Amino acid sequence: MTFSKKEISKAGQKILSSKSEEDRNLALEKINKWRTNHLHPLNVMKNALLRVTEKSKIEPILTSQRLKRLTSIEYKLDLNENMGLGGMQDIGGFRSVLKDTKDLYKLKNILDKNKLNHKLKRVVDYVERPKESGYRSIHLIYIYNSKIEKYNGLLLELQIRTKLQHNWATAVETAGILTKTSLKSSQGPDEWLDFFKIVSSLFAIKEQLPLLKEHSERTMESLMIECFEYTQRLNIITILKGLRISARQIETDKYVGEYYIININIKEKVVNIMTFKKSEFEWASNQYLELEKNIKDNENAVVLVSSISLKSLKKAYPSYFLDTSEFIIALEKINHNCKERKLVK
Repeated sequence: MTFSKKEISKAGQKILSSKSEEDRNLALEKINKWRTNHLHPLNVMKNALLRVTEKSKIEPILTSQRLKRLTSIEYKLDLNENMGLGGMQDIGGFRSVLKDTKDLYKLKNILDKNKLNHKLKRVVDYVERPKESGYRSIHLIYIYNSKIEKYNGLLLELQIRTKLQHNWATAVETAGILTKTSLKSSQGPDEWLDFFKIVSSLFAIKEQLPLLKEHSERTMESLMIECFEYTQRLNIITILKGLRISARQIETDKYVGEYYIININIKEKVVNIMTFKKSEFEWASNQYLELEKNIKDNENAVVLVSSISLKSLKKAYPSYFLDTSEFIIALEKINHNCKERKLVK
């Protein structure tokens, strides 16, 4: 089914403002059908990306894709009053995490020339020019080209980032659940925001990238000391370790599927996973919408994703399991070095 941008933007406004449950549900069904249209283009684009990386001898740590959550759509629309849902560029998103900045920029330079057979609308480099929050990643926005009308013209967003940048982003999303705020949008307690900015600049030093503007005159030692002090004062490592969610079925690959619905109970720290075959994408999408209608903020979350295997899910989407293990290891290393240099007692 084909929808115009105007039609979808109108539906987006209805889910924000309509007081009628019936009108809201009709708008949600329309949005979900349009959102589902992004699944096939995402698969095509992901496969094209994998061919490019293989040919170029680049080995991504992971490549994954997802449909934007309804709560994220509503939040973004609410935050940007003039944004129309029909023009939102990341409804369908896929991501490639690279080993280091060398592979990151090698891939970016290749993608600047190789458009993956589609129109490259825009490139936003948040690595060289990070967001105020400290977020770093390179976003490539594509206009999908297809002879099939419902796919033609859809916007897709590819994010490429290093493993260290991915670990930082995962920790920010996880801490946002804890603080019940959108830290990644620079909203929330100042202490947590400042902490993640400092870590972002320390990670940048390690990767030989520009520091945040507010840290441009700071030394690495002063940032390390402040990072150590925030970690102690906010009890960050203990808190992040305590958030981890149980997902026992992740340890086996007996569940075979192309699409997965991750349904997280944040309160109980348990995740349930539903698997769907490639041919069941419409059923998966409808199940996704029904679950989304009943979620409660800060108590549970649900997302529809695609991954090569069940085992790779947790690796690709650690924030959905509140798993910040790799970030914690990096943070502990910073704090250990701080003590070794006798910068702190």
